[in-house]
Amino acid sequence: MPLFLFSGTMKVYSAQLNLQLGNIAENLNKIENYLKLVDDGSLIVLPEMFSSGFDNENLEKHVKETPKIYKRLKEVSTERKLTIAGTLPEKGKSGIYNKGFIIDRGQIVYKRPKVKLFLPTREDKYFKAGKPYYPVAETSTGNLGMMICFELRFPNISYTLRKKGAEIILVPAQWGAARKKHLEVLSQARAIETQSFVVVSNTTGKIGNIEYAGSSAIYNPWGERLAYIDKDEGLISTDIDLNEIYRVRKKLPMSY
Repeated sequence: MPLFLFSGTMKVYSAQLNLQLGNIAENLNKIENYLKLVDDGSLIVLPEMFSSGFDNENLEKHVKETPKIYKRLKEVSTERKLTIAGTLPEKGKSGIYNKGFIIDRGQIVYKRPKVKLFLPTREDKYFKAGKPYYPVAETSTGNLGMMICFELRFPNISYTLRKKGAEIILVPAQWGAARKKHLEVLSQARAIETQSFVVVSNTTGKIGNIEYAGSSAIYNPWGERLAYIDKDEGLISTDIDLNEIYRVRKKLPMSY
């Protein structure tokens, strides 16, 4: 169970954005405006690579801004008791990683690089793949696991997260419009098979030369869609109760 136990419902948000490729200042300004709209003490998921988009030729420049972005998000998280998740480019010893993070009440409680890189857009040319390690973070908003975009296609990852006690699976993504239906079906499937909440935050519209799918959504442990946004930019939300996870798991026991 999470370190900070709560009773009743809490608010969960997903932001769906059209990013400006490489324009960190503009993208962060948009995100800050969305953060002002969320309730204190809630969970919000931001899209994959939300600071710069996949402006791959300029990653060396963008990684220099990442520490400042973490600092600002930690400030907001502290002030508002928020749990904030997404991914950012980060420089490591071996190269640049697309690194998932979770900030909870002002502290970075989770980091891991994307493991499954998307070869059709040549992510492997610009990013180093992380080792296959899929932790679960105990936070004030529950036990949180993460599947970064393309990783959603790999049920062994969701299986691992469920086995480690994940209650909510976060999916920061930049998922292409050509595979829109796949995103919707796979997100629902991951909720059903893990009997967990799934929160998908995707980009939308054209960013650079790629059209993105939108379809950000929040699913409950029974696979029902609680909130959804198609192609518009925006912030979706719903109230969830973590007790629902254990009611579903008791009603339909599964061996993990």
